[in-house]
Amino acid sequence: MDTITKIIPEAIKVSPVCGYCGKEKTPQEIEFMGIKKTVWADACNCYHEMFIKTEKEKHVEFLKNKFQSANIGKRYENITLESLIKLKTEHTEDAEKYIKEFNPESGKGLHFIGEFGNGKTSVGHAILKKLLPDYNCLFITWNEFVTRCNYAKSYDSEETIEQILNWISKFDLVMLDEFVINTRYETEINLACELFDRWYRDNKCYILINNPCDIEEMTNIKKLGKLFDRVYEQTTKHIFKNKSYRRQVYGGKYD
Repeated sequence: MDTITKIIPEAIKVSPVCGYCGKEKTPQEIEFMGIKKTVWADACNCYHEMFIKTEKEKHVEFLKNKFQSANIGKRYENITLESLIKLKTEHTEDAEKYIKEFNPESGKGLHFIGEFGNGKTSVGHAILKKLLPDYNCLFITWNEFVTRCNYAKSYDSEETIEQILNWISKFDLVMLDEFVINTRYETEINLACELFDRWYRDNKCYILINNPCDIEEMTNIKKLGKLFDRVYEQTTKHIFKNKSYRRQVYGGKYD
């Protein structure tokens, strides 16, 4: 027992030098409940600096995983609200206001309507990226969503349409890009109605991206009347009037 009593203090004795920089530690005597003990105090700031570095690395990894879950594509990795403001992109002030007032329980959304290539999707991504550190956000196109739901009907699918609807309804904010329902298929119309019924019922926040021609075609379908009625109630509509930035930069036109 005496041997063990002697060995244990030596085994747990703190090294007199810093494990990071090798700087000698300074001895300090402390007293606790009448017992005096010598401890070794750091003479450097290495531990604090390593702690800060580790926390930053954890935060970077946390954000990286959030960006992956949000489905942010490489093209939009460097898009920020600040860069869009410098480019004088439309409705950046409205985006700032939405971010500042964002409440995932409010059911308040945005509806961006405009021609191709004038910054609608970029502004939407800038909003998602500003909110991502604090909220769970998702970018998805309507075609991606429909394709995933169609595959769920196949015999080897590991998920059901119900599970997909539950999954997409759990995010604090969803940006649904290229929202173009194929009005020739009743199943796609029913899927859209089911999704927006859930979002309306659960007061979910979302951003819709549309071209004017898409709206005109879809609103002519009577069954979608309730869907768009709810969209008008839940979202603030912003019209993008500029022409395509891509065509301004690269030129050319389609014949």
